[in-house]
Amino acid sequence: MKIFDDIPTLRAHLKAPVATVGNFDGLHRGHQAIVATVLNRSRATGGSSLLVTFDPHPLKVLAPERAPRMLATRRQKLALIEAAGIEFLLVLPFTVELAEVPAERFVRGHLAGGLGVREVYVGANFNFGHGREGNADLLVRLCGELGIRAAQVGEVRCLGSLVSSSRIRRAIQAGEVELARELLGRPYVLEGAVIHGESRGAALGFPTANLATENELVPQDGVYVSEAVIDGAVHPAVTNIGGRPTFAGASFAVESHFLDSPGDLYGRPLEVRFLARLRPELKFDSPRALVDQVRRDIQRARDYFSGRWEPSPPAPAGH
Repeated sequence: MKIFDDIPTLRAHLKAPVATVGNFDGLHRGHQAIVATVLNRSRATGGSSLLVTFDPHPLKVLAPERAPRMLATRRQKLALIEAAGIEFLLVLPFTVELAEVPAERFVRGHLAGGLGVREVYVGANFNFGHGREGNADLLVRLCGELGIRAAQVGEVRCLGSLVSSSRIRRAIQAGEVELARELLGRPYVLEGAVIHGESRGAALGFPTANLATENELVPQDGVYVSEAVIDGAVHPAVTNIGGRPTFAGASFAVESHFLDSPGDLYGRPLEVRFLARLRPELKFDSPRALVDQVRRDIQRARDYFSGRWEPSPPAPAGH
């Protein structure tokens, strides 16, 4: 995939481009349906497949207090788009000046005149232009006037509701990582580097890798079955998120206990994939009680990976 941040430079590389436009945060199953349409049409026409997105998210510029926490880092987003098969990616720097561009001028000047697109496909809830004045219907109409083929891609629904980035954010914030996985079409992932922690896990007999995550959105405090990825190797793990309330003065941490022996991890890049929620984070009467619970958590994680997983009953109240 070739990545550009300005239209004139990109234009020279394009051949009869088939495009889509949007934020594509998380590249969830709804986004994937749009990308699949672009790829199918580009193959059928022999044109370039093109995805146009923005950085940062428009609300981070226009109304930072209302800006959502992103489902993916910039690196993750670009990697997901590349893995989907897109040939050309245009990342337009989102500025106040770009926000002032009316919807019609964006279509005529950027898509038609600037990029020379031949076809455009967007989701039904697509909005664009100054004050979000444009929608998918307007895009289709304007493109039709310019001889550009354009259409809305049908909504993707899951468990009775529309798949959307906001729905996935709510699921992750509630600790519903299984639902998030279904909506994304893959596990939700935190990434970053392994840093030195407070060594509490090691002292209890369960050493952990502490993640300094670059992601804006972290699942709800709790204990999760996870996969930890180091240098492409996937390790089964149990991940705890929270302030570790059993210990006075403990700081917030995202820490993963590997079910195998990965070796020295400090300073290495780590990816944590969230598969299932085991329980909320609890405060225990003693370190011994915590150790007993961690052993149970680890056994249930092993059951998950061996195919003997059963959802847990409601967790007991903390003390």
